[in-house]
Amino acid sequence: MRSARLLLAALLLMWPILSGSQAAPASAQVETIACRALEVHSDEELKVTVAVFHQRDEGQRSPLAALLREHSGAMVEVQAGDGTWRRARMVRLKSCFGRGLLLLSTPAPFSERGEFLLRVPK
Repeated sequence: MRSARLLLAALLLMWPILSGSQAAPASAQVETIACRALEVHSDEELKVTVAVFHQRDEGQRSPLAALLREHSGAMVEVQAGDGTWRRARMVRLKSCFGRGLLLLSTPAPFSERGEFLLRVPK
């Protein structure tokens, strides 16, 4: 009887591992976020583009806000119309709720009001 209880307790403790149902962190739940550029400025001499952006779809406001809080200052990837993923540095704009800033090399892959996908590389 005692060994049956020990076996049952061990199975209950190991159930999440055996079933493979481990909870993913919040940032891993969102693969990509569709965004829209509000302002895009490039400097050919410095070879840098700066873009202020926010989410494209209202439903992705909260996931983008979480992504900005968790990954401000981190390297991210953006994909514009040509389908190529490009590296950029993403910064959360503290003075503009729900807005981010991207720093990437020129030429800019999108213009003002341009749409792109944003993701954090794994």
